[in-house]
Amino acid sequence: MVAKIDQNGRTMNRCRVKLSLTSTQMNEVGNMGFLIDGRWVDDDDWSSGSGEFTRSGSTADNTLSHDIGSEIAGGTGRFVLVASLSCPWSHSVLIARTLKGLEENLPLQIAGGPRVQGYALDRSGPLAHSEIGKRQHIHELYVESDPSYSGRATVPIIWDRQDKQIVSNDSAKIMRGLDDVPKAGAVVLAPEFLRHEIDKLNALIYTRLSNGVYRAGLARSQAAYNEAVACVFDTLENLDKRLETRRYLFGSAVTETDWRLFTTLVRFDAVYATHFRCTRYRLTDFPNLWAYARDLYQWEGIADTIDFSEILAGYYLNDGDRNPHRIIAERPDADWLAPPVRDHLGSRTVFARHETLDVMERSLPEKAD
Repeated sequence: MVAKIDQNGRTMNRCRVKLSLTSTQMNEVGNMGFLIDGRWVDDDDWSSGSGEFTRSGSTADNTLSHDIGSEIAGGTGRFVLVASLSCPWSHSVLIARTLKGLEENLPLQIAGGPRVQGYALDRSGPLAHSEIGKRQHIHELYVESDPSYSGRATVPIIWDRQDKQIVSNDSAKIMRGLDDVPKAGAVVLAPEFLRHEIDKLNALIYTRLSNGVYRAGLARSQAAYNEAVACVFDTLENLDKRLETRRYLFGSAVTETDWRLFTTLVRFDAVYATHFRCTRYRLTDFPNLWAYARDLYQWEGIADTIDFSEILAGYYLNDGDRNPHRIIAERPDADWLAPPVRDHLGSRTVFARHETLDVMERSLPEKAD
């Protein structure tokens, strides 16, 4: 049985997948190892007895306080974003950082490369060195923050350089926290009056699509795969229908939900339709979703947050369970720069903070189709 989404984003009960997964589970593991009392252990036992992929929850699922937001707005450099270019959860935070104009305020530490002990720290990044020597892996930050930590070492992370602590490793709360950074003129991705509806649609898309592709690709039983892949494509079909009459998911103004969906769509043909066995259709087979995805891709600064080579390597080279020879498949051809032709559905608008910090809707110049 699969899920149906009506035009208002409500679920019609045809899917057994429950919306019990919270934002605290929207993160990405390095490899399937983890820490026990501060010691790294290699392990790939992530499935349930039924063969279904089960994602671990975030362990530092904290919101970003007003004080932290003020420090980020002030550009003190105290807080650092740790993110992977292959990870969709990291990508949503990178997009928020770009759209909010916080690149200079919030330094970036890239995590990537071969996941020998989870994510490695790029040696050129601001956190690759500490007072006690070189840091090599993400899990070292977890142990530095809590020497007896037990759990997965996930990204993204907000790291406090001063207190040497992980402030949060919950992508949804980090994204929302960056949205709340007080900065006049900045785009607002989740205005207060829409947050209830945004949160509902976020949860639905996450459970049935963004995590659904993982449930399909990492399933260890036919039944688990069948149910997951059915939910994935039913969700895509209904989102495609929703976008037939509106430019973005909530109308003409782009929101947080659009960007969180985008990080799944931009990876779909490259890795989910291939490596994760979601083979029924490609993104390019959904006319409205494909045009919508190109519309978002062509926003100023968004293409710079995407590295398809890193996405392909991140999935193919770090999945020895089903790719022992470490072969990277060719990315399917797709023209992301083709005109989206969506202007007839409404002008491009955003919510933005006025100089008084009140939130107002603002139109953007149209691109030539």
